[in-house]
Amino acid sequence: MVIATDYTLLSGSVAAVEIARNLTEVQREILQTLKDKGPGLMLEVAVRVLKFQEDIYQPLRELQQIGLVETQTVSGGRFGNDLFTLTTLGDLVLRVLNDPSFQRRAAPETPLADARKQEAELLNKLGDASKEQGNLEKAIEYYQQALNITRGLASEESAR
Repeated sequence: MVIATDYTLLSGSVAAVEIARNLTEVQREILQTLKDKGPGLMLEVAVRVLKFQEDIYQPLRELQQIGLVETQTVSGGRFGNDLFTLTTLGDLVLRVLNDPSFQRRAAPETPLADARKQEAELLNKLGDASKEQGNLEKAIEYYQQALNITRGLASEESAR
């Protein structure tokens, strides 16, 4: 029985990581505000994330479809009848999002790394052009330079 529980927890964590990778910034903000401030009507959630209702309608519905947020219907609300709350899965995804190791892996590339990737791509294209012209020595030289840059980027990425 313990094994099944551990497997369920592990599979839930793997799913949470995958979901966390695909969330937009607005969806992340919505989850965080529901965690920090508790359940809220759509207007309240919009105010908390400093957006208009129209801007959070779709992201909130997507979170609901994924199972990170659920609604409870309340009666007599002047600003809507759906009270949005964070689900257990939503809480798990939020813990993944706030985990420093996830944040390091999800951090955007530095402009320098992006420029080096472009340089490697250009060197590969130059290698292709040299190869088409029959200059295999020059092609090998370009390919080797591109390979060295790619290896450097890979080692930097694994060090993060």
